Amino acid sequence: MRSQSLKSFISDLLLGLGFVFIISPAILYWFIHGNYDRYIWIISGPYPFSHFGGGPFQLFVSAGLLIIGIGLIGISRILKRRS
Repeated sequence: MRSQSLKSFISDLLLGLGFVFIISPAILYWFIHGNYDRYIWIISGPYPFSHFGGGPFQLFVSAGLLIIGIGLIGISRILKRRS
């Protein structure tokens, strides 16, 4: 009984994190490009932030976040199916 509830909790946690990772590229894009002054402040920062001004780096980060989110949702579905 206890193991079942722990699997269910972990599965639900992974599902929630997966959805957060899937919507995070849109939130990140809004955060970076929502305000011109904030955009300039972000891209004038140190390494990872200075590259957010370029499209390829933003695409790489967004694709990575989407892949992680899809992976977490997939793992969650597999755990739910096994229990």
